[in-house]
Amino acid sequence: MHLNWISTKQLITAGLLVGLIAPSSAATHFAQPKSVTYNPPNRGAPGETQDTGSRPACPTSEIPFTAIAPSTNWGETIATHPTFWLYLPYAASAVELSLSEEGQEMVYRTTFQTATAGIGQFSLPEDAPALEPDRLYRWQFTFVCDSETQSHFQVTGVVVRRSPTTELTQQLQTASPAEQVALLAAEGFWYDALDQLNQLRKANPTDEALESSWTSLLQHPTVGLDDLLSAPLIECCS
Repeated sequence: MHLNWISTKQLITAGLLVGLIAPSSAATHFAQPKSVTYNPPNRGAPGETQDTGSRPACPTSEIPFTAIAPSTNWGETIATHPTFWLYLPYAASAVELSLSEEGQEMVYRTTFQTATAGIGQFSLPEDAPALEPDRLYRWQFTFVCDSETQSHFQVTGVVVRRSPTTELTQQLQTASPAEQVALLAAEGFWYDALDQLNQLRKANPTDEALESSWTSLLQHPTVGLDDLLSAPLIECCS
């Protein structure tokens, strides 16, 4: 068995770690799958992945603060500590992540610092409680644009950790990194597919096949984030 590169906090389940080997060069290119097709779970949950409210103390922007997630507000993951991707319209005073088990009190809250506009990753830290399988967790990101007045934008959604099938686990073990994206997307694991793809895009910024996969995910009917196709990936967030 060989292991392919994937985010270190992804794909940990039932004691199995799928992929931790980073590419030796940022110019590395990978064999591409024929297509990337996201098959969303037939579920939905109330939430709002794009803030459209009025915040007088916050500067306006052409594209608002946006969570890169299905418009159904339901996303699934294999990871115990998933990574979320957000579009930041400009540098924030802070971005706060809060996580609550559905119908219960908040289980974790943390704050990230950002420095620029673009698409950045926000990972649930390792010291946060691990997501329990098949439980609904409500996430909320708060973009604080003014720390003095606490003026802010908010986006919300639901994440559910689900165990992969034995067949999928075996396929992931032998797949290339780009093939892993296609496998995860086909099985409805939005957060893992998105994170894996964007890690590959960061390492291979001129790879047209990866950009095609990115377009496929964002233009999916349940996602509809065409306005973010050209938004840059940024290094954040601490």
